[in-house]
Amino acid sequence: MYLNKKILICNKNFDKNKIKDLIEWFITNHGTVRTNKLLNQLKTIGFNYSTKAGISIGPDDLLIPKLKEKLIKNTQNKINKRKKNLTNLRTNSIQKEIETWNITNEIVKNDIIKNYRQTDLLNPIYIMIQSGARGNISQIKQIVGLRGLMSDSKGEIINTPIKNNFKDGLTIKEYFISCYGARKGIIDTALKTANSGYLTRKLVYVAQNITIKQQNCNTNTGIIIKIISKNKKQYTLNKNKILGRVLAENIINKQTNKILFSKGQDICNYIAKNLLKNNKEIFLRSPLKCNLNIGICQICYGWNLATNKLVRIKEAVGVLAAQSIGEPGTQLTMRTFHTGGIFTSEIASIINAPHKGKILFNFNKETRKIKNKHQQIMLLLEKNKNIYIKKNKFKISKIILPKYSTIYLENNKKVFNKQIIAEIPKWKKSKTEKGTKTNYKEIKNLNSGEIKIQINKTKIIWVLNGQIIENENLFKKIYNKKIKLTDSSKELNNKLTKTNTKTQNITKLNCKEIKKLKTITSFTENKNKKIYEISNKNKFEKEILINRKHNKQLSKNKIKNNGKIGENCYKPTGIIIETRKKRSIIKIGENYKTMKESKINLKNCTFVKPNTILFKNLLEKEKNKDIVDGLPKIEQILEAKQFSRNNMNQINETIHERTKKIFQQLCNKYENKIANKKTLFNIQRFLVKEVQKVYTSQGINISEKHIEVIIRQMTSKVIIKSSTGIKLIQGEILSLNKIEKITKTTNTNKLSYEPIIIGITKASLLNESFISAACFQETIRIITKSAVMGKVDWLVGIKENILLGNLVPIGTN
Repeated sequence: MYLNKKILICNKNFDKNKIKDLIEWFITNHGTVRTNKLLNQLKTIGFNYSTKAGISIGPDDLLIPKLKEKLIKNTQNKINKRKKNLTNLRTNSIQKEIETWNITNEIVKNDIIKNYRQTDLLNPIYIMIQSGARGNISQIKQIVGLRGLMSDSKGEIINTPIKNNFKDGLTIKEYFISCYGARKGIIDTALKTANSGYLTRKLVYVAQNITIKQQNCNTNTGIIIKIISKNKKQYTLNKNKILGRVLAENIINKQTNKILFSKGQDICNYIAKNLLKNNKEIFLRSPLKCNLNIGICQICYGWNLATNKLVRIKEAVGVLAAQSIGEPGTQLTMRTFHTGGIFTSEIASIINAPHKGKILFNFNKETRKIKNKHQQIMLLLEKNKNIYIKKNKFKISKIILPKYSTIYLENNKKVFNKQIIAEIPKWKKSKTEKGTKTNYKEIKNLNSGEIKIQINKTKIIWVLNGQIIENENLFKKIYNKKIKLTDSSKELNNKLTKTNTKTQNITKLNCKEIKKLKTITSFTENKNKKIYEISNKNKFEKEILINRKHNKQLSKNKIKNNGKIGENCYKPTGIIIETRKKRSIIKIGENYKTMKESKINLKNCTFVKPNTILFKNLLEKEKNKDIVDGLPKIEQILEAKQFSRNNMNQINETIHERTKKIFQQLCNKYENKIANKKTLFNIQRFLVKEVQKVYTSQGINISEKHIEVIIRQMTSKVIIKSSTGIKLIQGEILSLNKIEKITKTTNTNKLSYEPIIIGITKASLLNESFISAACFQETIRIITKSAVMGKVDWLVGIKENILLGNLVPIGTN
């Protein structure tokens, strides 16, 4: 390539993305004519060398990583061990199992690439994947790694993974598990492609008459984009949002008061960088705020993304927007067929052992023990720390762990190759996603007894099975400020013998008494853990949980006054019923901790038999999300459907309810005109966000202006409530721009109207042109109605002109 008589040499591997970047750079710097020549040259080189290369695939090219067998074996052992130790049935073990296999899957995937890179760089499969020409790593993972977890026809995950790959062949059981996903793929491709096509058609009809009508609509409004750039991904998202738009106000340097970028300036790469660096908010022109009745102006739309230049007048941006939103749907429905129902989900960043050996670390005060959501005890680092993996004298690896990492292993433990040592946290606000499926898990009691419900942040249910033990020696212990429950009777004996020298009342306990106590509980002091904290020392008679005489539970307030019970306890096996003069009474029982969302079935102070369902815990199970689930969501948003309340997959409240609610709130603050404008803008932002969310979850970036063009059609209408002195009928639907112009010319403030959201199907039928509306749906009804009303079609849009065989009012005519 010759540029400015200098040769530009790029000594790099040019994969699909690099070539994309090169072409983009070339268009920006050298224009479209010269780019044409470059593309021709690239094509010639490509065809020339692809014939010479003669790339083919044979079974020998499919290299299975050696690590795979060992990893699967270790993961299976880990899960089996966990199942054995899991006496506590209250944890969400299925979800943990799914997570464990998912991590293994990810490690194998990374190892496949590493294996190719180290052993065979010119392997045809490796070349294809790396270049981006054919296939991707997840397909190769199925052939030479392991297929992993599959989702069934409902999208739920089957928690038996497929451990074999296609090269080794599947067992009969694995083959049948595979069938679910494969069948779903075939059916989706057949049926759902039609849905996607129909969505595109509806979008085209709603936006076909939107073209670029004039240069500037001279509006003073626009949208504010807030800049949040925490990481690289966020930065690119922000950049894409503002690139190619036009500034709605001057950007001023606050120190010198000079204008940096003036109003009406379109934002190129250079300006975008500058703006993102120095501004928290940017005020931009947007199709949502354009003043024209039909179509959009040049400045509100901004760049045409095909040429990266300001859009030309008479460009059909409506159809462009419809195709941009519809096309990925079609593509993605096809894609579900190829992946064959494999489950994929994001995993936290994990750190693996680089080789086998011993793990060594020395943390004193900078760590604390925590439990994760699966009840595993882990170490949390409060500072950046180093850990070492020692294989022998000569080979020691150092791993630097960042702050707030969690370590799974203890010091001096043996580790195998690629074992998970630690996890790096991703700080996210936890939200229950729409993708998770929730069911309830029943918790049953083992012994019979009386139920006592102890109310803390989470309720604790005690099943007290009758055995009561009175002991004077424990009395003094309870009156100490802090007491911790442990299982060791030796400590108790030591404590009691120590106190024996100080106070004559307490005598040394004999073995029988200690054994007896061990079944209940034993007490040691600890400053950090508050278990029984008694605030009022002077009262000798204290009722801690149950008033024995009246046999009823005390109210929450009484417990507050008399003492806090059972915070952060490990395994208390007994309850102190009351403490009298120099004697305390303990009742043996089991405790069951509930979650916040648990459903408790039983009343307090009732008696239960063994295996009664005490309460139900909420179980979260992930669901496989794909675009086939996403498309109905998009349709639901764009159609603004009024759906039934019992439908679980809906947005919490319907869009119409939301509009009414916002409008009523704003009516109290502002006059009718401003309240309408503000309400519609609020809803527009919400809808754009919702549509964008579905596509970004699939890794697709659609420029926001396309979505804005469609949503403008849905949210530009108002319904007239009352009109005096103007020839408008109550209940008539008109566009907001028109009504504002009517009120301006007639100078009346007596017109009252409300915002209304119209779905894309209805918006197509409400089109100004009856010819366009009649070609879409309900032909006879529309033609009859138009004939009765004596309508005239002014042939403004594209569709009506195509039908009549006229020149289409787009492009250069």
